[in-house]
Amino acid sequence: MSEITGAIDLSKIPEDEFDPELELRVAVVRDGVVLGSNVVQAGNRREPVRFAVQFEAPLLAGATLPCPVRLLIGPNVGDMELLGIDTLSHVVDLAGQRSDTDDGGDATPGASYEVRVDVGVLAVDIAIYHCWLYCCRTYTLRGRVVCRRWHYNPATGQWSFCDAPVPGATVEAYDVDRFFFWYHRDLIKSAVTDLNGNFVIRFRWCCLRWRPWLLQSWALDHELANQIQDLLTRYRIPLPPVPVPPSPDPLYLQQLAAHATRAGAMPLARMPSGQGVADDAISAEALLAVLPPSPELAALHIWPWWDRNDCAPDVVFRVTQPCGGAVRVIRTESNTQTRWDIPTNLHVTLLANDQACCLPVCYDPDCPECLQVTFVGCVSTSQIGDDDVPPFPDLRGYAYTALPSPEDRPFYGSLRIRGGVGSDVDYFKVQISRDGGVWTDLPVPAFEGFQRNYWDGSGQAVEPAPAFTPIVKNGQTVMITRQHYEALHPAIPRFGGQVIWYDPDTLFYFDTTANPAITPDALYQLRFIGYSADAADNLVLSSARVLPGCGQQEAQKVFIRVDNQAMVHPAPTAIHPCGPGTVHDCTNEPDCYIRSICVNEGKPGGYCINACDMVRLSANDTLTVHFSVTVPSTVQDGHLGGYTLFAEYGVAQTFQIGTGAHGTFSADPTFEVGPTYLEALSQGAPRPHWYGGHYKVTLRGSDFDRCCAYILRLRAWKRTANCGAPSLTHHNEFEVAFTILRPELCPDICPEPGDDRG
Repeated sequence: MSEITGAIDLSKIPEDEFDPELELRVAVVRDGVVLGSNVVQAGNRREPVRFAVQFEAPLLAGATLPCPVRLLIGPNVGDMELLGIDTLSHVVDLAGQRSDTDDGGDATPGASYEVRVDVGVLAVDIAIYHCWLYCCRTYTLRGRVVCRRWHYNPATGQWSFCDAPVPGATVEAYDVDRFFFWYHRDLIKSAVTDLNGNFVIRFRWCCLRWRPWLLQSWALDHELANQIQDLLTRYRIPLPPVPVPPSPDPLYLQQLAAHATRAGAMPLARMPSGQGVADDAISAEALLAVLPPSPELAALHIWPWWDRNDCAPDVVFRVTQPCGGAVRVIRTESNTQTRWDIPTNLHVTLLANDQACCLPVCYDPDCPECLQVTFVGCVSTSQIGDDDVPPFPDLRGYAYTALPSPEDRPFYGSLRIRGGVGSDVDYFKVQISRDGGVWTDLPVPAFEGFQRNYWDGSGQAVEPAPAFTPIVKNGQTVMITRQHYEALHPAIPRFGGQVIWYDPDTLFYFDTTANPAITPDALYQLRFIGYSADAADNLVLSSARVLPGCGQQEAQKVFIRVDNQAMVHPAPTAIHPCGPGTVHDCTNEPDCYIRSICVNEGKPGGYCINACDMVRLSANDTLTVHFSVTVPSTVQDGHLGGYTLFAEYGVAQTFQIGTGAHGTFSADPTFEVGPTYLEALSQGAPRPHWYGGHYKVTLRGSDFDRCCAYILRLRAWKRTANCGAPSLTHHNEFEVAFTILRPELCPDICPEPGDDRG
């Protein structure tokens, strides 16, 4: 290990400008790398400050003498800042010094070289000292990481935003540098969010000279490269091929300057004389003399349009959180989100994505003596119909029934039932009534449990998560309430007087497919029976009561119209197949198929085609497509949502049929054509039923603008609801493929009749 010693003379600094608390860093540097450093206190300006720095002397492979090094003296900042600001610099030649291990013989190549050098007293100039005081400042980043969620208030019936804190997340602040279309990110510092999602990051930052060659690990910003490409293309300046590896390259910039000079016929101020060697660096001024101006790129701090000292951090954030047994990336910012030249005090709110585990502070504690259901699936109960007063249609149990754009969506599958239950209720059971029939207990597995986790202050998921599942207790199938679980488990950590559950409002899951007794589609009504428990945690059967809705005198009731997709279908035929090997599912919920396709229908010489036919059409010929879209014609169904018809051809090309630009859907003979439920209502379909029917659309030869194979893709869906888009839930497809030949478009392949080229 080698060592350089010496002293720092601060006597030139005026007394009133001297800071005795200033920490100084002395570093030994070679090839832009700090080999070793030490921190000393400025102390007394009247006495030199002694220092000693240990390091490994840099030896080239096969050499016996070490390379010279630079000794840098500056403020106590990081490596990059120290190399980028004004420092007291002193070159130390190690080769001329005698090694402590030198025995007078020949040194072995590659052996370690230990040397002790004293550089004496190095005086600090006042101008450099001023930079140490004022070029480096302390920055404070304060912020909060939250999940910004829609929150529904059942008391007011209104939605609002609520910021739920994300605790235990690691927030990393990065500084962004841009050089042409390259970019570099350097981790400044990180912090961990507290219970309220708050974090504080403090760091020292120096006003750096713009020296991109000091930075490592550059990357190519493809979005920025495209933006620069677009700018240069407008001025007919070719962009040279991107160099590999992607890092700032003066030779590349010389090529760009040469291309720009030729394109603009303007002389370049300075060009290197050598071939393949950057004798003179291309300056920003030289490039801007031949490149087009761009205020947009200057605003994004893109060199050479922006060329100045980097006097303030340019910050982006990345946030991770241990959640669900894994570390998840819950926010990552792109270069376009950079906060340029931030102030010394910056406050930010970072919105986490849906992978975050956030604390549900948006919920008030539940009121006693009631139970309130707030959501069925992802639908607020305020948006579920509960009225069947004649002569109005029976919309009970349908979601989104409000005018003027009703959707009348039934439910399907396993439904998450959410809400709140009073602290005086220890257990509850669920009862159902089907189509207004007698009340019966909801059986398992239709009465489905779940797991919910809580915040324990560590940021790690509690394993295993507490289970909330139906159990048989004193002859009743009941579910424990969250509040009673807390009472039975006093060791669960509490914050602010409460257990913070990640899922505070799930009551149970209603699996409408899990039990034969409720599998048939129907209108179901739910109600809830509450129980108290004694000291031994047995049900007090005499405490059973039908729980009222919160703020209501009558029992809490929830209507749910169930429509699960049945996989039944007419027997497959050659023109209406289904199942494996086809895109058409064997279900009639919904069913859709193309019945026939006819050329010049109703005209002399008209005919119908089959799949895979090659069809010759002129621009004025017609092609009529007859198709059907249906759902079962029962009182439990009639829940068709809509359909589309597309023509697909070429390489990922398509056009939509039936919207007017390419034909219009018409009756064949069903009058309610749609193609959406809302349109069908305006055409006479009775709420809440639209059964679909038989339709047609007539195209012209001019709609097919090239000779090509075409696929007609018919797609239909029901409007069933849970937490997904209806068009992606209960849907079906049907396809027919054929080839269109237009003689005027492809005469070599399809000549006109009588043409000898045939």
